[in-house]
This record gives sequence, structure tokens and C-alpha cells, in this order.
Amino acid sequence: MSEYLKILSTIVLVSMLMGGAASNVAALSQRRRNTTTQSTPAASYPIPHPISFRDVNGRGLLVRTWINGTGPFNFAVDTGAGATIIAPRVAEEANVARTNRSATIAGLTGTNTVAQHATLDSLAIGDSENRLPAKGEVLISSGLPEDLDGLIDPTEAFSPFGYEIDLPRRELTAFDAKLDPVQTDHPPVDGAVVTWLRDTHSRRPFVTLDNGDRALLDTGSSLGLAVRDSNGASRNAAHSVRDVGGGRISTRRGQTNIAIGSLTLQRIPTDFVTGADSDVPVLLGLAALRPFRLRFDPLHRLIEIAPESRQR
Repeated sequence: MSEYLKILSTIVLVSMLMGGAASNVAALSQRRRNTTTQSTPAASYPIPHPISFRDVNGRGLLVRTWINGTGPFNFAVDTGAGATIIAPRVAEEANVARTNRSATIAGLTGTNTVAQHATLDSLAIGDSENRLPAKGEVLISSGLPEDLDGLIDPTEAFSPFGYEIDLPRRELTAFDAKLDPVQTDHPPVDGAVVTWLRDTHSRRPFVTLDNGDRALLDTGSSLGLAVRDSNGASRNAAHSVRDVGGGRISTRRGQTNIAIGSLTLQRIPTDFVTGADSDVPVLLGLAALRPFRLRFDPLHRLIEIAPESRQR
């Protein structure tokens, strides 16, 4: 099963680029924004305390999670998901209230599966009292591996706060962007502050690469720089993996130099993907991001990327 989740985040994000799922997930994200940003300012919520995560090969950045006070469950921190996604067994155990609406989650190949909308009373990580401000709708999907209970997209779960994922230190921290914003005139040494680009249907974090491509910063993927293989050289692929919809893709690995703003990434692992749907975006997964601290400021739509040797 270790190869199954390697590209799970990419699988989830594809659903938001396709017809039926796009409207459902976009509406879910909009309702969350309306609930948190219009009714209560960030300062009115207690800022969740920092937590440690486990970086598990083939499963990603795992945190202990409580749903409606029940847990702990193993959830992966996934900046590319666009929504919190939970397994049916978790929904049953935590008495999650299901709705009569469904959404489509598509695989990399365009094959899809059906997920169900549901609502949460509370979501906590690290310990049962460390509650996140975001409540409301999530998706229930049977497409997760048996040993993973769900995905947390921190952009949605920490809203209206910003958040920092310190990969070398394995620490996840929330911050109030009104009081401690990411600033373009104070970039980290040997790092960069770049614009947080978004797609049409969600607030997932995209950045612009020096070649003009938009790339998704995706902590739910263990790939490096992942791009579609224009040569379709599947016969040279080192790995073949199954996506959440039941389709299969192949990858082969090389190395590339790219730049994000003033930050140059040299000889980063680069995965050429064969068999993916044409709508799959370029992404930067954990194999490329592990040396960095990533600080996401949703209020000012900025992302700070700092190398390990230049932690604040």
C-alpha cells in the first residue's frame, strides 16, 4: 500500500478541476470562508498551540486527530487536498452527521469515485483539547488507504489563521496574519517570499516557477517536482501506482533545477508522470520541500519559503 498514497493529494486536487466536483468543493470552501471570516475575527479564536507531526514514508505528515471529541485518528497534513477528507469508519465512530449531497473525487487518470458531504462539531489535532477554528463541512471518502483515517488541509482547517509547516523540525504552527504577517520586504536569508496564487475552485497554494509554470505546494504528495511526461515513456517508468478512482499511472524520476522567486532549488527530484489526466497541474511534493520551512499567510496571500539552515 505504500505506493498508493504517494500521489493521493494530487488525486484529490484533480476533483476540483472537473465539472461536478468543482462546484461542490468550491461551494464547500466558500461556506467555510463565510462562516469563519464574516462572523468572527481571527483574534476572537484561541490560536491552536504548535504540534509535532510524524513524517512517514508513503503516508506523509501524520498528526493525531480528534473528530467530535473521538480519537485519536491518524490524519495526513495535506496542503493540496482543498478540504478535510475522512474515512467512512471514522465518520461512523465519531458520529459525524452526513448530508444527502455528494461530490466526485477524481483520480490522476480522470477515473473518479463518489464522496459524501458531512458536518463536524469539532476538529482537534495534537491533543483532544487543541481545537482548530474551522468547523462545518468535510467529505467522506472510501478511497483512502486502510491505515489512514483522513486528510487535513491546513488552509481550510486553520482558517482564518495562517500556518507554518516546519519540515526539518516536523512542527506545525498557527499564527495570526494580522499581527504577524509574512512580509515581502523581509524575506528570509537564502529564501523567498512569493505570491500565493489560487485556482478557480479552492484556496490551495500555487506558486509561479521561473519557467512560467504554476506549481502546487503539496505536502500530501511524496513526489518531488511532478510533471506530465510529454514523451509518454511509461516503459522506462520506475513506479506504477493506483489512484483513488482505480486508474493507474506510472512515474520515472530525474533531476531538475528550478527557481521560485529568488530561491533556486538545485537538482531536486523530478517525477515524470505518464497516464495522468491533462488537467493535472505541476506540483512540488515532499521530496522537493523537505529542506524547507513553509509559512502560509492567507490574509495577504503570501508564502515564505526558508531553507533549513536559515530558520528564524
